[in-house]
Amino acid sequence: MSTETELQQVLKTNTRKEFKKKGHNRSEAGLIKRFKGDGIRYKAKLIGLDEVTAARGDKLCQDSMMKLKGIAVTARSKGEHKQRIFLTISFGGIKIFDEKTGAMEHHHAVHEVSYIAKDITDHRAFGYICGKEGNHRFVAIKTSQAAEPVILDLRDLFQLIYELKLREDKEKIAQKDKQSEQAVYQYIVFEAGHEPIREVEENIYQVPTSQQKEGVYDVPKSQPVSVPRSPGGGRGWGEAVYQSSPITNQPHY
Repeated sequence: MSTETELQQVLKTNTRKEFKKKGHNRSEAGLIKRFKGDGIRYKAKLIGLDEVTAARGDKLCQDSMMKLKGIAVTARSKGEHKQRIFLTISFGGIKIFDEKTGAMEHHHAVHEVSYIAKDITDHRAFGYICGKEGNHRFVAIKTSQAAEPVILDLRDLFQLIYELKLREDKEKIAQKDKQSEQAVYQYIVFEAGHEPIREVEENIYQVPTSQQKEGVYDVPKSQPVSVPRSPGGGRGWGEAVYQSSPITNQPHY
């Protein structure tokens, strides 16, 4: 075994051990901290971009990868090399910057990325499909080290965003239900019974027009105290002392 081959195997082993040893905090709080702001940056090369006919598919991605690699080989034979880039992964999506100028070459939001696939023939290459319906492109990337950490970071990012969005939707529904319950409770406790009486309700408490005759609801007027007659007379004490006027046309309940 040549020294160069042994060195490559040692580097591959060390890379895998380092990745496992780092043990990135994959808790929700750890991932949020990891992907906020500029996110994570990887050094890589851009193999190329290719228009594809669908939003997903392993074979579709592998065929496109081989096509782009073939184009890159042809370009290299002419003295052209792959573009050196920085690849960043954050809540803002995937951004590709030119290594020399620092200019952003491509930006694909999370919702635009529909599929991620690794190159089955090269552990340092992967790609993803992005774009809208009817306008999909495959982006092929050659990482400086193993592509697996990049693929895992993308998987964690998409899963995190999905879970946060799901929770946000549930909280909105719960908040909406709570506000509805509070509105009903507020009406029952604080408003019901304190609303102004409507005209229809006012009529319920009014005296019927047919009964609105003079004297119907008047308090009976007391008559003067009758002077008792002498013993043996026609009337006795107390008779008709507060004789009231007769009340007629009383309402029936």
